Amino acid sequence: MNKEPIYFDYASTTPVKQEVYEAMSPYFLDHYGNASSSTHRHGSIASNAIDKARNQISKLVNCKENEIFFTSGSTEAIKLAISQVFYNSLDNGNHIITSKAEHKAVLDTCKDLEKIGAQVTYLDVDDNGKIDINLLQHSFVEDTILVALMHVNNETGVIADIDDIGAICKKKNVLFFTDATQSYGKLPLNFQEENIDLLCFNAHKIYGPKGIGGLLVKTTAKTKSNVLVKQLIESVNLGTLNVPGIVGLGKASELAMTELESNYNRIHHLNSYLQVELYQSKRAAVNGLSASRSPYILNIQLINQDAESFILKNKNSVSVSMGSACNSRLIEQSHVLKSMGLSKEKADSSIRISFGSPTTQSQLDVLLNAIKSGNN
Repeated sequence: MNKEPIYFDYASTTPVKQEVYEAMSPYFLDHYGNASSSTHRHGSIASNAIDKARNQISKLVNCKENEIFFTSGSTEAIKLAISQVFYNSLDNGNHIITSKAEHKAVLDTCKDLEKIGAQVTYLDVDDNGKIDINLLQHSFVEDTILVALMHVNNETGVIADIDDIGAICKKKNVLFFTDATQSYGKLPLNFQEENIDLLCFNAHKIYGPKGIGGLLVKTTAKTKSNVLVKQLIESVNLGTLNVPGIVGLGKASELAMTELESNYNRIHHLNSYLQVELYQSKRAAVNGLSASRSPYILNIQLINQDAESFILKNKNSVSVSMGSACNSRLIEQSHVLKSMGLSKEKADSSIRISFGSPTTQSQLDVLLNAIKSGNN
C-alpha cells in the first residue's frame, strides 16, 4: 500500500479531531431533533446543544452568545454581512472600502454590488501585502458605510493591523467587518474589546466539520441608517440549524481555546525552522518576509522551479498548494501575489505551506529535501 503524502495544506482544510467527531455523532443518530421544535424533548435536546456551542464559541473570542449567527461557512457569512449592510444603508451611503488582497469571496461580493450601484475602493497593498493606514484614512468619504479587511491573509499569512483599522472606523462612525477565517482559534481574538463590528469564521479550519461557520455581529453595531445590524441578520431566514455541525464547531472552538498558546508556540518554532533551512539552502524566498505573519502559513517562491511542476513531481510525498489558482488548462496568477507586485513568473513559482497540529519537524525535512532536490 502506498503511503499517504504528508499534508501541508491546513489553511485549506483540516481533519476532524476525534473528540469533535465523538461530540457530533449522537446528534446524527440519537438526538436528531430540530432545535426550533420547542414543544418536545427531542427539540429541547437539540436546542440545548446549540446553547452549549454558543457558550464554547463565546469563551474563545469573548463575544456575547446572542452575537453569534451560524452559517454554512465563511463565504456565506461574508456575502451576508456585506450585502445586508449595503442594502440597508442606501439612504445614507453606498461606499465600501476593501483591499486588492482580500479573499475572493469578498472581492466577488463587492463586484456584484458594484453592478447595482455600490462604489468600492480597492486599496493597494505594499510588497509585504500590507495596506497603508494613511491611505485608508484618506479613502473615507461621506458615503462610506463599511470597511471590509481580513485579519490574516489566506495565501501569505500576513496579519492586518486590525486594532488601528478598527479605531479609525470607530472614529469615522463606519462599520468594520473582518474575515477571521485564518485567525479564529489560532490567534488571540477579543470581539468585545476590539473595534470590530462583524467577524466571520469557519469550523473546518480548526479541526471541525465542513459546512458550518459563523458570523459575529456586535449588538451595538448600526448602519448609517441607524438600523441595528444584528436585527438585519436576524431578519434573514437562514433555515434549519445544522445541529451536528454546530456541536462540532463548538467542540472544536473549546479545544482550540485550551490549545491556543501551546499550538502557536510549537507551530512558530516549526515555521522558523523551515524559514532558516530554506534561507540557508538558497532554494526559496519568503513572500511577505518583512510583515507580521501568522506562523500557520508560509508562502514561498521556489528558486528555479515552477510551482505546478514541483507539485506534480512530488504529489506522492507532500501536499502543498500553489500560490496561484490553476486548472488543467490554465494557470492564473494569484491576485494576492499580483497585488504585492510579484511578476507572473515569481507568482507561478510560489507555493503555500500551511502548518497544523500533526505537523512535525521530520515531516518538514521531507518537504525540504523535495525543495532542495528540485530543478527546472
